[in-house]
Formats: sequence, structure tokens, C-alpha cells
Amino acid sequence: MSSSGLQRRRGANKQSTPKPRSSSSFESDRNITNTVSSDHKIGYDDKDIKDRSELKTPLLTLMEEVLLMGLKDKEGYLSFWNDNISYALRGCILLELAFRNKISLVNDPARRRFELSDRLVEVIDAEPTGEVLLDEALKIMKGDESNLSVTNWIDLLSGETWNLMKINYQLKQVRERLAKGLVDKGILRTERKNFFLFDMATHPVADKLSKEYIKNRILSLLVTRTTDLDSVANDQFPKDTSFRYLRTISLVCGAYAANVLENVLMSLNYDKRDQAFARADEILADYSEFPFNLSHQSPLGVGLNLGQEVSTEIEKSSASELQLELVAAVLSVFARMDSIL
Repeated sequence: MSSSGLQRRRGANKQSTPKPRSSSSFESDRNITNTVSSDHKIGYDDKDIKDRSELKTPLLTLMEEVLLMGLKDKEGYLSFWNDNISYALRGCILLELAFRNKISLVNDPARRRFELSDRLVEVIDAEPTGEVLLDEALKIMKGDESNLSVTNWIDLLSGETWNLMKINYQLKQVRERLAKGLVDKGILRTERKNFFLFDMATHPVADKLSKEYIKNRILSLLVTRTTDLDSVANDQFPKDTSFRYLRTISLVCGAYAANVLENVLMSLNYDKRDQAFARADEILADYSEFPFNLSHQSPLGVGLNLGQEVSTEIEKSSASELQLELVAAVLSVFARMDSIL
């Protein structure tokens, strides 16, 4: 993947010194405002305002967290033998858009005749998120006249398609752009290293504590008897984050599908590591179907309260069933990554 840099647009807004206003002008404005507010009523949807105000997003996106788990701390690059991460990152883009109430499955009763991954996706809110990759993917999806399936979109965004008419849907330099986003957020720094025949930009970890926070969230799901995300909350993933448990489940599944979960588990002994991988398998199986298998109790004796926490979270959230179904559909793609790649 090319590591060519991105050009940042710079613009300077011309500012003019405001002229002082007399008290009579302010009084006149106040009278006009009062007249307008008394003569005209503004219509609004209570649910729409409630949904927007309640949505709390963390500092890092799912894609950034998965990439960060794969990066070597000091070297600042991914394993050259990892073929899965590019495809998994595109799935994480769909998950992130679903958690931000931007996309959903098409509300068609006939969809249940198809596999989760073959169900169609639609954009329900095209307003920009402020994250460049998410907004680029959202624009592509909104601009497509047809509703494509979950698998179709992951294939197209990753370039894993033979459809030459839609080859321009591929998101380019995703890993490099995510890394530069993490540099802007203070998590990584940029260096240049010589690899015999060429120089390459690398991104060593600058804020190791932030990476440890993410690891602790993953371990909370995989090795502790009772999952408690409150105990591992921090500034980048606060307690009021929307879909905290489903986000962390998606992080575990995304890291597992991207072949970077082992990097998180290196600090565990062999038995604990095997148990953590087995638990990741269970979580992926439970949440890659819809409705989610919330009643499952792990025979490993870990995460015994996870199903109840997710159930409570769903009840309190504003997400529709179709959005949650979309989450399960992406995880079902992760569950069969070996047969796709």
C-alpha cells in the first residue's frame, strides 16, 4: 500500500472588526426577534432531537482501534504477512457508521429469506461525521443508486471485486490514513525508516497508555468473570459512550478477524491465552446471528453478565432493530473471513 502523504487544505477566513452598535439597535433587534418568535412556530421531531443529543461517540473509531492493536509499538508498522486486516477494516467502517446512526438494513420483510451478510444496506442519515474515511464511505454509499448487500459493500470498499463499473468505490490508503489520523489525535508519531531499497513512513506509538486502555477493554470481555467496562473507562472511551458493550464486542471480533488479537494477548500465559481465543470464538458466534444470543453462558466461566449488559444497553439506546441486525451481519462476515479471503 502506498504511503504517500495527504495534502491538508488550509484556508484563512478574513475577519473584519465589528462596528460598535448603539443600544437602540440592540433594542430594535430584540423587538424583531420577539415579533418573529411570537408569530412563527418551529416544527421539530422530539425523537430526532433526542437521538442526536444522546449519541456519544468515543475519541477513536473502531478502525483506528483495530489498526492500533496491530501496530508494533516501537517499529510503528503492521506485520507484512497480515492479509486480513484490510478487509476487516472495511467491515469496521460499516460497523462505525451503524453505531453513528448513519446506515441501516433495508426494511424489507423478505430480507429474512437471505443470509445476514446478503441483506441490503441503505443510508439513513448522510450528514458528515467529521471523520474523513467515514464521510468518504458514506458519500459513496449515498451516491449509489442501488441498495447493495453487506458483503457487496465490504468487497467494493476493499477493492475485492470484479465489478469494473464500481472499481472507483475502493477506499485507497486506508491504513496510512488511519495512522495519520491517530497522529493528529496524539496517539502515534511519524518517523521515516530505511528498509534496504526504500524509505517508508512508520508510526510508532507515542501514547502507550491509550493503547493499554484499549487492551484492558478487550481483556475485560475475554478473561474476566464479570465484564465491567466502568472500571476501564477513560477520556477516550467515557462511561456515557453510546453502545459501549456492542462497540467493545465489535472491537474484539474486528481484531480477531484482522489477525491482530494475538498482539493483545501476548501478556497472558499460554492457558489464559487459549482461553481468551476460545472466548473470542464464542462472542463471534453469539453476535454474528440475529437476534443476538444474549442468553448464552460461557462454559469457560468468563463474561457471565455480558448478555445482560448488552440487553440493557439495547433497551436504553435509540437504535432500530435494523441497525442492530446490520451489526450482526458484519460480524457474520468476520465469522467466515477464511472462506472469503
